[in-house]
Amino acid sequence: MDHIQKLLEQAYDALESEIKAVQERPSSDLLFNGVKSKVEPPDKEADYTFESHQPSIRYAEEIRATIDEKKYTVHPVSFENNELILRFPKDIGSSIQECHVEWENDFILKKTLVEIERITDSDEGILKRLERLFKPTERDVPGNIEISEDGRRNEAQKDAVRKALANRTLFIWGPPGTGKTATLGYIIANYLKTGKSVLFASNTNRAVDVGLMSALHALQNVDATIEPGEITRFGEIALQESDLEEYVFDVQMEKRVQEKKETADEWVDLLERREKTLRATKERLQSGKKPSNKLELELQLIDQKIEDMGGREELELKIEEHSKINERSELKKRRLVATTLAKVCTSDLFFDLDFDAVVVDEGSMASLPYLMVLASHCKWHMVVVGDPMQLPPIAITNESTARNFLEKDIFTTVSNAETTEQLFAWHDKHPGMTAFFDTQYRLEQSLADVISTVFYEGRLKTGKYTGKLELDQNGRAFHLVDTSKYGPYLEQKSGERGFKPINLVHQEVVERLVQKLGGRGVPMDQVGIIVPFRSAVYDLRNRLYESGIRGVEVGTIHTFQGREKDYIIFDTVMSGEKQRGSHRHYSVRPLDEEKNGLSVPRLLNVAFSRSRKELVVIADMQHVDRVYGGKFLGRLLEKIK
Repeated sequence: MDHIQKLLEQAYDALESEIKAVQERPSSDLLFNGVKSKVEPPDKEADYTFESHQPSIRYAEEIRATIDEKKYTVHPVSFENNELILRFPKDIGSSIQECHVEWENDFILKKTLVEIERITDSDEGILKRLERLFKPTERDVPGNIEISEDGRRNEAQKDAVRKALANRTLFIWGPPGTGKTATLGYIIANYLKTGKSVLFASNTNRAVDVGLMSALHALQNVDATIEPGEITRFGEIALQESDLEEYVFDVQMEKRVQEKKETADEWVDLLERREKTLRATKERLQSGKKPSNKLELELQLIDQKIEDMGGREELELKIEEHSKINERSELKKRRLVATTLAKVCTSDLFFDLDFDAVVVDEGSMASLPYLMVLASHCKWHMVVVGDPMQLPPIAITNESTARNFLEKDIFTTVSNAETTEQLFAWHDKHPGMTAFFDTQYRLEQSLADVISTVFYEGRLKTGKYTGKLELDQNGRAFHLVDTSKYGPYLEQKSGERGFKPINLVHQEVVERLVQKLGGRGVPMDQVGIIVPFRSAVYDLRNRLYESGIRGVEVGTIHTFQGREKDYIIFDTVMSGEKQRGSHRHYSVRPLDEEKNGLSVPRLLNVAFSRSRKELVVIADMQHVDRVYGGKFLGRLLEKIK
């Protein structure tokens, strides 16, 4: 247990450091084309709707907004399906063309810190749950294991379902397009079919929705008898056009309140009849008349009914009880709860709530403190699904010990691996508690072969591909645009703190590529532009907006983790920086493993595996060869050149 106590101490110290860093360095976003709501809020305030891909903004207590150098304090009203509604203190006009926002993103961190304190002070049984996650053993569930599935799972997927039932802890390593989400649906269905309760969690609302839909589909395919009321989606749904509405916890609670109110209607009616009879009696007395025999008899009958129910005070208490519900008690009745990691860490309803099984999707992106909280709710089985060759958690603290802890994922922590080779060696050594999905079905084979060779030791095979391809003359669905012939160079934003590079040549290439895609009839909402730096995101958004291009999503590699677009443009941005008439070439942290370790292949793997049809990489190959020639980026671009 000393190992777990030490991890908890590290988690506490790291979270404190991160909270301090977040407060010193607010999160920010640049919002465009805010539309004023037709529904007027009270007190001369005004609501505006923007598109945003920063879900953490919903937790901000207040937001600092700047419009044309004028500053406002605004508040988030809602965030659903990437639609953000902000409440301004006054009417700014019918629309807001551009708005810069900043906020302190420390709410989840503070609540997680409280949870870590709770776990630290818990009994030995809770600490053992964490020990099973960080020091797992193989095949520790007795009995024969029989699984239910749809007959379409491949051998690696079926093997993972068996291991999930046979082990207290299982790590599933699934590269992009290998059917992770579909398979975890069958893992959840098998747990439920054997009478177990399940907590399913992931990083984003969209990932939770997709996972829950997968579980519902699997339950139907294996003929598991579980009532819709035993399943709940806790939190906001992102897939608005799905069939999840009936499972949303708030919707279920509203329905439950209505049902209880309907039960109490008879009692309310009884008290109202008594009041009406008393008023009629009083009116007759005030007019000098005696109450009629009918009124007296009715009042006697009503009072007798009330007395039989325990008296008026007791009846009023019953009515009050039926006008509200105990949400924690209701949540405890659910056999499947699907929600985000953040909700488990921040909602008081999960306090002291246990589940037979906890299944975590996108687990390689989950910070260790999050997973500690999830493990504390797990009585029997814990399954972590993810890809340690994609993005790890991120932190902003400059304190190296804290940052290293918060940016370490559970796969490399348990395996103690620092390279791809070591990760595979860990998997090969522990086949009972690890599973590797070795067949992908999403990417076109030419691109999949590059990714398999570079990122997965050639172990990733390609199954039957059903997508529509955009192949070049060499039969490939990926292209490299070498900008060196255009003479690109970097500039730095004047008066800005930190590294904020501008590559105008690359910006122009991106703009022309997007226009070319539009000319081919490609819908702009199916085009994604990925860059390694947040400042470059804002620059490209501005440029495309000013050139009349709408609907294209621009983001960092982290923005696109776990998501797909038909067409992806990945701009490496980097070239030599212009200084005193010459170019200075240097490497940067996101692209250099000497500065960023295993995170470099992870970042590049995500960037290269987001496209369903076509990938275009923009790079200054003279710069790449000079600075990254023998490094990961250089080797990768040589593979696709």
